[in-house]
Amino acid sequence: MMNKLKVFEVLKTKDRISSIDIFRFFAITAVVIFHFNKKLPFGFLGVDLFFVISGLLVSNILTKEIKNENKINFFKFFIQRGFKIWPSYYYFLVVGNLIAYIIYRNSNTQEIIPISDLKRYLLFYQNYTGTPFHWSFDHVWSLCVEEHFYIFLPIFFILLQKFFIKNQIFWVFTFVLLTILLGVFFKYYSYYYTNSHDTYSATHNRIDALGWGVLLNLIFNYSKKVKELKLIYFFVSGVLLFMLLIYLNISLNNEIFNKIYFHSLVPFAFFLMLLGLYFYDFSNLKFIRFVAYFSYNWYLWHPIFAIYFTNTFGDSFISLIFYLVFTFIISIFTTIFVEEKILKQRSKFIEKYFKN
Repeated sequence: MMNKLKVFEVLKTKDRISSIDIFRFFAITAVVIFHFNKKLPFGFLGVDLFFVISGLLVSNILTKEIKNENKINFFKFFIQRGFKIWPSYYYFLVVGNLIAYIIYRNSNTQEIIPISDLKRYLLFYQNYTGTPFHWSFDHVWSLCVEEHFYIFLPIFFILLQKFFIKNQIFWVFTFVLLTILLGVFFKYYSYYYTNSHDTYSATHNRIDALGWGVLLNLIFNYSKKVKELKLIYFFVSGVLLFMLLIYLNISLNNEIFNKIYFHSLVPFAFFLMLLGLYFYDFSNLKFIRFVAYFSYNWYLWHPIFAIYFTNTFGDSFISLIFYLVFTFIISIFTTIFVEEKILKQRSKFIEKYFKN
């Protein structure tokens, strides 16, 4: 029965990059543990790693179209990504809110999204609205960033195809580097010239992390000699930079460093790590890759139960283990019975409505 699960079929495919699964595993476990009463300091940086991975994988879909000289269809791309993201997301919002009502209606009512406040979650602009906060659901700010990315990235590539026929490689690298610089600039501007001084969740403040992922994709697709380099040194450099940034964040305890420089340089550290290990084969690390496969739904569902487990069982190590196991089982269930069920229909839908 277990061998019939789609996860085992997917992990065996040649297109599945085992090194990315390893990074996914560390990203999701860091975030999930962090949200359990901040048991893992700096675990929230797993979201930055997810952004870099997303930029790499999603832009690769469009890069292949350009290399094969296929015209990019915005709506086809957007619907393809939608089939992957929307079913689990909307199921989580509806069923998750019902569960939040059941377990928090007499204790933590702020964890429940009232119907009057649901629109910003449904339409993916929660990351620009701030209060009121519903902590069990507010982690979806990162999915808002992703959705905006799915809109702007194909438009960028379509414009590239249309207006920059000559020297496409030069222009695409130039625009991506400018996007990364813009992300850093927006953090600077948001801190010094907005009332909130917030640089955390708005899409324009996070675009550089996604840009680093896109740059990785361009390097892998257009640099013929990249495999010949001693890439492990990039990984080591990324780890050392990451450790230095954590040290500086703690020792300096400086708001400007944290809100501008820290969140600008951490994605670069992940960029170096991914570059260093991308071509390594980790296919034998089956358990880690198994967990990584369910990372999206685990990310969605875990916060709802974090408060419940700490309030009911405390924040002990045993409570943490039960929380991890329980929320991971939910992620398996929702992946199999929601995400995979809808994905089975994606090819038929695309073939029917986007024949060319």
